Amino acid sequence: MATGRTRDSTQLISAEGDYYALLGVPYNAAYQEIARAYREAMKGAHPDRQKPERRPAAEERAKLINRAFTTLSDAEARRAYDAEIKATVIQDQIMGQYVGGLATPNGGSDPFAASVRRPRSKAAREEQRRADRSATASLLFVFAVVTGFVLLLLLLSSVIDAMFQHLV
Repeated sequence: MATGRTRDSTQLISAEGDYYALLGVPYNAAYQEIARAYREAMKGAHPDRQKPERRPAAEERAKLINRAFTTLSDAEARRAYDAEIKATVIQDQIMGQYVGGLATPNGGSDPFAASVRRPRSKAAREEQRRADRSATASLLFVFAVVTGFVLLLLLLSSVIDAMFQHLV
């Protein structure tokens, strides 16, 4: 069954945030919990309940809440959404562990990062240090192996050249 979306779900996750967090339900929530949370969220975000100057923002929020409910209430769409979230989380963990996260263009700061990022615990900082040391050691090892291989080829080349010179 097609969901009728034109954008792919990776763009939806990054542009609109986590639907589960938006509705305030856990990842393993049942349909009844999702429906209850949707009704509660719409009570506060419905444009008809807002002052006229806040209606455009409320309409956008209501559209996002509707999209979240539509995605999470359809079993197939939810399965695909969950797979995308899992892939995004794994990718973020890998990037954070080996690259330290992605930088923003021109050295600017990400205005949404502070709201999403939590302070690192002592164990997380120690794990990051170990991962950094491991990555550095791996790079040094690869560099040493490649350098040794090049030196071996040069030595072998000079020995073969000397043998041919001696024979001729």
